[in-house]
Amino acid sequence: MDYSQFRVLELRRKFFKMFGPEISITDPATNTLVGYIKMKAWKLRGDIRVFTDQTMQREIVRIGGRQVFGLNRAYDLFDSFTGNPLVVLRFRGLRTYFVRGHVDILDPQGNPYGYVQETSSELAIIRRWIGVVPLIGPLIELILAFIPQTFDIMYTPMGGMPQLAGKIVHRKNPVIVKMLLDTTQAQVLLDPRITIGVGTLLSILDANKNS
Repeated sequence: MDYSQFRVLELRRKFFKMFGPEISITDPATNTLVGYIKMKAWKLRGDIRVFTDQTMQREIVRIGGRQVFGLNRAYDLFDSFTGNPLVVLRFRGLRTYFVRGHVDILDPQGNPYGYVQETSSELAIIRRWIGVVPLIGPLIELILAFIPQTFDIMYTPMGGMPQLAGKIVHRKNPVIVKMLLDTTQAQVLLDPRITIGVGTLLSILDANKNS
């Protein structure tokens, strides 16, 4: 399937699922299923696989975790057909906890390729720390969980200015969690397997956080 034809994709999952997240990737214009992810509960480190559909016969992308515990977690994104590495997604732990969500995108040789960054630093800080406030903190934290989060996917060419490669809008309600991948305003188009991999990893990490 040629995923470059889709400028908008939506990842959907149930807010709570006891035996591991199931995520459907759809074309929201037609509500057509174009991808599917299913993981066993608590299995985060080694193996996240994206398939074309629920038969799980044809695999598109595989994500392998280098390090699960620690501030700077890293995940390798592979082309499932060739097995070749595409990029590395590396979380900036301190920056994420104290400023806003940030993921470096590195090429297979470890050189800067781009990054994913939460757009609102103020709201990001409140989300992460309001829960420690006695009594009202957990309630406000729950309310904030249902306010959309937005992320920019940026491409950083060697020696050049960062260019917008897409946007992510993360919305949830008590039943369904949706993550929209939108490249309609992109200044440069990345390999769609990379943007799908980014959305998949963010969705899986959010699912495990709330499980």
